[in-house]
Amino acid sequence: MVEAEEAAFSFDTYTIPSFSYKESGADDRPLHIKFNPSGRYIQKERKFELTVEFRAYRKGNKSKPIIKVTSIGIFKFREKISSNDIPDYFYANALAIMFPYIRAFISTLTLQANIRLIRLDLLNLSRLKQPLMDNTKVI
Repeated sequence: MVEAEEAAFSFDTYTIPSFSYKESGADDRPLHIKFNPSGRYIQKERKFELTVEFRAYRKGNKSKPIIKVTSIGIFKFREKISSNDIPDYFYANALAIMFPYIRAFISTLTLQANIRLIRLDLLNLSRLKQPLMDNTKVI
């Protein structure tokens, strides 16, 4: 049996500062989903602000998103570390931690709108790790 190692970071909180939902009637076309992750590492405060922009379009209509959600997750590091010392696994795990909150928000929003429930499947977000790393600024 292998003993688990404590992570170098913890999830503090999240907010959804902006969203929009524009669905007109029943449309059975599948959703096309896009993510745009970015981050700000505030070294002095040991804090990482993860911003995830989420957009969903009906297939064949990429110019008009039906859902746009911007979410911000705050992660804290146990120790003050340089940006180069952020563990590689942080970027993939931070996205995986935030996705269930985005997913639940979208389900609740569309359920309350009483037009059509949108339930997102589980997704493999590992391809978003590199874009997040590339779009992270150190402050």
